[in-house]
Amino acid sequence: MRLPSLIQGDRFAHRAFIRLTRLLGADADDVVKVIFHRPAFFGGPFIAFAREAMRGPSAWSAGERELFGSVVSSANECAFCVGTHEVITENLLGAGALRNWEDGGHGPRATATCRFLQKLTREPDAIDRADVRLVLDAGVEPCALLEAVYVAVLFNLINRIANALDFGYRSDSVRIRGAAMLHRMGYTVPGFLMR
Repeated sequence: MRLPSLIQGDRFAHRAFIRLTRLLGADADDVVKVIFHRPAFFGGPFIAFAREAMRGPSAWSAGERELFGSVVSSANECAFCVGTHEVITENLLGAGALRNWEDGGHGPRATATCRFLQKLTREPDAIDRADVRLVLDAGVEPCALLEAVYVAVLFNLINRIANALDFGYRSDSVRIRGAAMLHRMGYTVPGFLMR
């Protein structure tokens, strides 16, 4: 379902930003349009949470956090978010990063954490102490596991919004440019647009 205000923006500054990005070939993606819709209620808090979870101080690298977001998005079958965050993950961790985590391609800590987040996403009621113990035994500190869970919370939220509102891309090149812009901007949006 597409709300008209999500397509074109419901405030002048938002409409101008959406048009400007389209003219520049970057195209504001559907996540940007959703955060513009109710910036005080949803957009501002969501962006602050995303910036802290994905680029704030952490035991995990930015690439590992992008991998976690991609794994959660894949578990939620959110093609839109996988499409964006797989590009960023591969830019940070190398080609095939999303495909080789299960084989330990990013180390035992990341593999154990990805497995935990995948199960947490698909079967949250089935998580028990044994699942947590597997992650801790792989060398993940409790605070690092909590940081990974924050990434899962972030992506579980936006995946559901993306799937419910049928987020998409105009083209594959727009998807790749959008991912590059998100990575460059580090999950920030100009403050004047969040009023």
